[in-house]
Amino acid sequence: MATGRSSFAKRQRDMAKKAKAAAKRERKLEKGDEFDELDDELLEEDSGPKLSNEEIMERVAELHRRYDDGQMDLDTFDELRADLMGQMVID
Repeated sequence: MATGRSSFAKRQRDMAKKAKAAAKRERKLEKGDEFDELDDELLEEDSGPKLSNEEIMERVAELHRRYDDGQMDLDTFDELRADLMGQMVID
């Protein structure tokens, strides 16, 4: 009967993922709460009214402008954009 051991490559991938996540946490801690207010404005809370697709696209455009101006890093941009796009309603 075979043992349930992970392969060396799988362990390496897992370790790399954990290292990447730790580095991301460190960057966010270093950055501080600088963008928290702006990010809160761009994301609508689940308990509040739903945004229309047009409003969501306006907020995505604002995210793009802020990212292009260097006001946020790529990870934050991707995270906020994914959250907004997840709110889109497809008829």
